[in-house]
Parts: sequence; C-alpha cells; structure tokens
Amino acid sequence: MMRRRLLQAGMAAIGVAVLAGCDDSDSEPGTAPRKDSSGPWVMPDEGDPHKRTWMAFGASERIWGRRLLPQVRRDLATIATTIARFEPVAMLVRAEEMDMARDLIGTSNVELIAAPIDDLWIRDTGPVFVKGADGWGGVDFNFNGWGGKQEHRRDGEVAEFVAGRAGVQAVHTDLVLEGGGIEVDGQGTAIITESCVLNDNRNRGRSKQDVEAELGRVLGVRKVIWLPGIAGHDITDGHTDFYARFASPGGRRRRPRHRPEVIRLRRHPASPGHPARGDRRP
Repeated sequence: MMRRRLLQAGMAAIGVAVLAGCDDSDSEPGTAPRKDSSGPWVMPDEGDPHKRTWMAFGASERIWGRRLLPQVRRDLATIATTIARFEPVAMLVRAEEMDMARDLIGTSNVELIAAPIDDLWIRDTGPVFVKGADGWGGVDFNFNGWGGKQEHRRDGEVAEFVAGRAGVQAVHTDLVLEGGGIEVDGQGTAIITESCVLNDNRNRGRSKQDVEAELGRVLGVRKVIWLPGIAGHDITDGHTDFYARFASPGGRRRRPRHRPEVIRLRRHPASPGHPARGDRRP
C-alpha cells in the first residue's frame, strides 16, 4: 500500500504522513471537555501557530509486519523527541506498550497517554481542531478505516477521546472523512477529492452540495475545489494531501504529474481577495 511504501522511504515521508493532530487550545491534556459552543467553527491553516502536537504510538505487527515494526517504532520515537525540542507532544500509547514507548522516547516534553488504538495515522483518526467564538472544538469525522479497508474499532473512538483530553468541545457530523482528505488555507477555501469524499464506502448518496454545506458548518469552508482523485489508488482512495497543499492563502503546491488535478486547480481562484497561484512541488 502507498502508506507502507512511504514509511520505507524514510523519516521525511513518515513525518508528513503521520503528524496532523495539532491544536491551539489553552487546555492541557487531561482536562475536562469544555461546555458546548455554538460556533461558528473555522479550521485554521495547518501552518498556523499551535500549542502542541498529537501523535499515536500505534504500530502493530498485525498491520505492519514483523520486519517493519521495530523501525517504525523507532521512527515514531525520533519524530516525537525531535518535535519535543520545540513544543510539547501528546502521544497516545497502548497500555501494554507504555514501558516500551517510555524507553524509546525518554523525554519529559512528550506526554504518554494510555489509549486503545489500532494504528498510527492520527492525522486521519484524530479530531480536526477548529476555532469557535467561545473556544476550540475537535471535529469527529467518524473514521471508518478508509472505507472499511482496515480494522478501526479503536481508531474510530480516537477523535472524541483526543478532544476530551485536549479539553475542547467534540463537534459531531454525519460526514465520514479523514484529516488527510481535506486541505484548507484557513481563509475559507478547501481542496478535497471526489474519489475519497464522494466514495460509497464513506458517504453513500451524498452530493457535492450536501458535503459543501456540512463542511461550511463544521470547518467554516466557503469554497471547495474538487479534484477527481483516484479511487482504489491506495488505502485512502486518493487523499488531497497526495495531490496538493496550500503554501499560503491563495497559493497552492501540486504534484506535477497529476495532470487532471493541475488543470482543475488552475481554473479556480483561491480565497476571496487572494489571487490564485500554483507552484509545482518536487
């Protein structure tokens, strides 16, 4: 699968693939969830300042195999300790692997939190942090194992668990989506793929209009750029982060070989008030 090959490619690849659970809430992990807030919610750009990074020490032999498992665990520990030099890290760990994680990581700036988890992709399983008028929230997008392709009974509970530990409101939706499946510029524009979000294995029968309206409610999205994607290309059915990223409001980076996506990106202005720019990504 594409994600297994990413890990074999080295540390840079796993860093991009795993780390998206960042929040800017003032609550420390372990505090009670905040009172409900009416919103409206806005998803900030991933590059905005934040208080901590969330990770999951979730590699298992059942999913990763005996050969890859030790290196994946070491890589997760290296990423956590590297980030911890600059900001706190909160890492979910199976209770039975707590001693192993503590030995590999060994720094006080990484908080190890016992939690039942299936895998390590907290970018997809964790909440999408959003800011509201009265505080922060975490959107639970109902992770279903990338359309039922992988065991997800425990990972399906990660979003609400992390929101509670972070002390933010759990924001609920009936959409099925993963964090890697949506890219925003923090100014109201999102890029998503039809092959993932409109796939029957996630949102059967939902129209683009339905999806856009719900993303507007929970993420503050006012404009959606739809890319075709490729269903079945990898376990994600073509996440947006495989094709394009926002480099800045109005500025997008794209993989040059995916021609249909490049054409669609060029057709769309980005955020209101920002001219569209498209740069090739190496």
